Amino acid sequence: MRPAVARHEASWFETLTAASLAAARDRGVEVFCCEAGLGGRLDASNALPAAAVLLTGVSLDHQAILGETVEAIAAEKLGLLKPGVPFFCSVAEELKAQAFAAAVATGCPAHFLDELTRSEVAADSWDLTTRRTVYRGLPPYAAPAMRRNAALALLALEELAAAGVVRPAPDPAGALSRAFLPGRFQLVLRGPDWILDTAHNAEAIAVSLGAFLERPCAGRRLVLFGGMLDKDPGDEAGRLLGRMDRLVLAPVSLPRSRNPEQLKSLMDRWGLSAHHGAVVAGSVAAAVDLLATAAREDSVLVCGSCFLVAEALHELGFRSLGETRSPRDAAAALAARKEGRP
Repeated sequence: MRPAVARHEASWFETLTAASLAAARDRGVEVFCCEAGLGGRLDASNALPAAAVLLTGVSLDHQAILGETVEAIAAEKLGLLKPGVPFFCSVAEELKAQAFAAAVATGCPAHFLDELTRSEVAADSWDLTTRRTVYRGLPPYAAPAMRRNAALALLALEELAAAGVVRPAPDPAGALSRAFLPGRFQLVLRGPDWILDTAHNAEAIAVSLGAFLERPCAGRRLVLFGGMLDKDPGDEAGRLLGRMDRLVLAPVSLPRSRNPEQLKSLMDRWGLSAHHGAVVAGSVAAAVDLLATAAREDSVLVCGSCFLVAEALHELGFRSLGETRSPRDAAAALAARKEGRP
C-alpha cells in the first residue's frame, strides 16, 4: 500500500480506511461496517459501494469544515446517500424532513427508526419491537443514545436480511451483550466506580453527564473533565456539572488541549469557580491523584475528550483496550498506581 499512499498523498484517515479494507478482504469478511471519519459527502468512506447507509444523530462538531449549523452538517452527512441503497435514519425530529427530502432526491428507500420501531426499557434490559419481530432482553445501556444506535443497527440488519443481502442474525441480544464498546460510558473500575466516556461535543457531553446523574450512586458523584481547545462543550455541560459533588478539570498532554488557564476560564463562563470541590489540576495524573481518595460508594466520570479518556486509562494502569473488557477492583488498581506498578 505504501506506493499508492505516497502517489495519492493519502491522508491518515484515507490510509487507515484502505488498510482496514485490505485486512477485511484478506480475512474473508462478508459484511464490512465502515464509519465515516468526517461528515460524509467528501469522506474517504464515500468511495465504497454500500449495501446500506445508516445515519444516527447530528450535532455541532467540526464546524470549521462541515458548517456552523446542524442543518449544514446534516447535508454533508446526507452526501453518503446513493441511488437505490436503503437509508436507515434516527436523526432528531427537526432534521427528519431534510433527511427525507435528501432520500427522495437521491432515489433511495428511507427507513426512520422512530416511525418503524418501539422500545420498552426495564431496569436491567430493554425490548425492541419492529414491524417484523420483537427483540427481547437486549442488554442495558446507560446512555439512551446507545440504545438508539443499537436499535437502528437491528432495524437495518433485519431489513437487509429480509431482502436477502445478509443472513438473519441468530442471536441479536447475545451479540449486543458481547459487543465491546471501549470508552462509551464504560465502567473500568468498581468500588468506587470509574466510568469513562469519549463524549467530546456539546450534545454528547450533555448526554453523558445526564446519564451519570441518572445512574444509581450511594455516595458522591465526581467528574474529571477536560477537552480540546477547538471543541466547545456548550453551556448545558456547565449546568449539569454544577449538580456534581466534585469537579476536577485537567489539561490533556497534547498541544490542542485546553491548558489550566483556559480551563479556569471555562469554569468562570459556567459560573462554577465557587462551586464546592471544583478545582483545576495541572495534569491528568494530578487529577487522578485527587480523585483516588473517592470513597467506595462514590462514582467517578471521566469525559470531555477521547484523548482525556486514553490518558486516564493509562494513569489507571491499563496498557491496552483489551484489558478494559472487565472492570477491575478500584482499590487494587489505585494501590498499584501509587506503588508505581501497572
